Amino acid sequence: MAEPTTVFPMRDAALAAGIKDKVVAKAFKEGGKKGVEIEGASDTSGLTCFCTRMTSSGGDTRLLCAAMEGMNSVPDPADPEERKGCSGRISKLIISEDEPGKRIAMVAYVTEEHKDKINAIEWMKSVCDTELGGGVGGAPDDSSTELLATCTVTENIEKDFYYLKMKDTTLTAAIQYLRERDLFVDDSDDDEDDENPAADFEW
Repeated sequence: MAEPTTVFPMRDAALAAGIKDKVVAKAFKEGGKKGVEIEGASDTSGLTCFCTRMTSSGGDTRLLCAAMEGMNSVPDPADPEERKGCSGRISKLIISEDEPGKRIAMVAYVTEEHKDKINAIEWMKSVCDTELGGGVGGAPDDSSTELLATCTVTENIEKDFYYLKMKDTTLTAAIQYLRERDLFVDDSDDDEDDENPAADFEW
């Protein structure tokens, strides 16, 4: 069994950048809670990759990275009441919107197990370059790696990238990347007589 996670460099980096403690804590906590939900969906449906929106990161990749760290953390088995995270074995792309700023942040995480099948930079590029819904635009940040990629996109009316369309398109494009590689489980992948818990999950 993996040791409980005690070091959180991305959460610490958000704090060091001057983001308020309670704001970072809220994003991290949401990630931990969502991680447990993802773990449960994985256990019942077999999903190995996942895409979803986060509500507490305000379109900021620093907070979204902290949320990802919360999702992937290993809880202390001695404290079952504080079970959080647990989804480090699942590759994920998570999205956060800042409606007033018409900005969308994205973070892609790929496990070591999946790195021969998918690449975090390529996954992010597929969202940025998609032609679905009028496109998204942007590009992965220079600091991105094959296992962790970040990106922020903003509305650009001159290039016909509109925030409301981008908001819908990011999640669809992220899932499409997985579906093209047979890594996405939904109700269309299931036999009529079998239940698929992943189909009921709020992506």
